[in-house]
Amino acid sequence: MDPITQISVEQIGAGRWRVAWDADCLSEPVRIRAARWPDAMGDLSPLEAVGGWAEVDLPTDWFRPFFCLEPTAGSPMWVAERQVPLAGGVNFRDLGGYRTDDGRRVRWGKLFRSGHLSKLTAGDQDRLDALEIRTVCDFRMAEERATENATIACAPVLETLGIPPGLKDRFFFHRLFEQTDDPAVVVDAMHELMRSLIGESAPHYARLFAVLQQAAAGSVLMNCSAGKERTGVGAALLLLALGVPRETILYDFTLSRRYFPAQTELPRALEKYAVKARPGRDVVALMEPLLVTRESYLEVVLAEIDQHYASDADFLQQALGLTPAARAALRDRYTA
Repeated sequence: MDPITQISVEQIGAGRWRVAWDADCLSEPVRIRAARWPDAMGDLSPLEAVGGWAEVDLPTDWFRPFFCLEPTAGSPMWVAERQVPLAGGVNFRDLGGYRTDDGRRVRWGKLFRSGHLSKLTAGDQDRLDALEIRTVCDFRMAEERATENATIACAPVLETLGIPPGLKDRFFFHRLFEQTDDPAVVVDAMHELMRSLIGESAPHYARLFAVLQQAAAGSVLMNCSAGKERTGVGAALLLLALGVPRETILYDFTLSRRYFPAQTELPRALEKYAVKARPGRDVVALMEPLLVTRESYLEVVLAEIDQHYASDADFLQQALGLTPAARAALRDRYTA
């Protein structure tokens, strides 16, 4: 497994950050440098740490610092807090840092994924501008955008790649929740939905890759309502195209368990799908398959690829139009 999946970065106080790692993934002592942006030389004096963690004091105006970890043996590695700290953001995180099959790593600060942005604060708008987001690929339908409306102050180019939040149409889950009180039925429906994303919705993801190849300088954000399924598959296919191993892709996909606020988002989901309370109905249990990300949701996607295509490369070319040359260009642009 990629060692970066065993490293965490979190802010624990004003200007104070904790960097922690699994003792088996890095040889100690570990030399740590901090910088405002990845690949910088380092803005503060480095420190050495042992015991699997270090706490670092930085200027309080550093919005999102990056840390270069230099183990005694092995290559240096840039890390950052995976979730971008936005007060009104939902499941907003960076796809950077993951190791590819040719030894490169996905560039930090270039590819982001998130749920809806309808609750952004003024401070969030400033932070989005600092992230240099210049292109947004939005997988929501027009009706969803109308009820989860957001204006991004930095005015990125908006590419609408509308994929229904259900099988074939946006009322699929409305009908399902009228017909069943059984969460297992909803899980089965989610599996069918996930399979359809690389079948019926393949043209939308092909358009995503066209946008990624032509996007203006700066960073790209993929988003939908929750940032879990439609965006999750988009992020998975992008990492696959960049050469990130499947086990790491599954790790990133399931991070939505940690970063999607299921309890907070429950009222929005109940309203969106017109789920009504009735005697004997446990609406929390019924909605759980929509709100909590399961490994099986991506596993059925990967199994569908394996069933119908000779390889990942064959799928990327046949279903999404990504030739070897196009994949190489993507790697040159988004990995280093």
